[in-house]
Amino acid sequence: MKKIGVLFVGLLLVSSCKSLTKATPAARTDTSLRPKVIQQQISKNFLSFETLQWRGHATLDRGGKRQKISLNTRIKQNEGIWLNGSMVVPLARVLITPKELQFYEKINRQYIKIDYKRLENILGFSADYLVLEHILTSKPVEARALKRSKLSFTDSTYVFSYTRKETSIQYIYDGAFRLMEQRLKNAEATIGVVYKDYKKIRGQWIPETIYASLFEEKGTTTVLLNAKQIQLNEALKMPFNIPKNYTPILVQ
Repeated sequence: MKKIGVLFVGLLLVSSCKSLTKATPAARTDTSLRPKVIQQQISKNFLSFETLQWRGHATLDRGGKRQKISLNTRIKQNEGIWLNGSMVVPLARVLITPKELQFYEKINRQYIKIDYKRLENILGFSADYLVLEHILTSKPVEARALKRSKLSFTDSTYVFSYTRKETSIQYIYDGAFRLMEQRLKNAEATIGVVYKDYKKIRGQWIPETIYASLFEEKGTTTVLLNAKQIQLNEALKMPFNIPKNYTPILVQ
């Protein structure tokens, strides 16, 4: 699977803003629109931001074992994604940058620091920072694939489908040109990401609920992210220092 493993690596390691307004009902699709026009409308809906922060919960389900944690997520566009997970007490912290992924957990006092080339060897497919950033901000993970996709319609959605060799990608947008789902599939795995409960913040649509699923031969992993508070383009810090007395996690 191309460039998408980092989503689950970052989230699995962690194992009421007054400006919010309710989402308006989605419009019906217009079948008279040409694909290029629809894609232009979709591009206009892409989130434009410098920083994004949301506080809420993450629910992880692996093989029927479910765990729920409080999660604080901070993003600086093209710079880094900071995750802080807790269950009453702080549990773990993750920092993902375009260069590497760092993580430490407080229970066993361990940490990991790994670049993408090493991560690719572990996962068996390439990982990319921008993929995670795009997933968390409801952007297509492969913009070029969107432009090359075939368009089909339902009463309420625009469906763009793309296939190349063993990889297939599908993007589903509602009548208001908001991304509702993206699916990526190859011979090894399938990833689906569903977006719900869009809110408008400072004139821009941001999803409050993201449901991501990874389907592999060895089983299914799902991550449900529910935002309770969202801040857009506010000053934020992303503190991250691995404690000196922690031991490294050995990876093959």
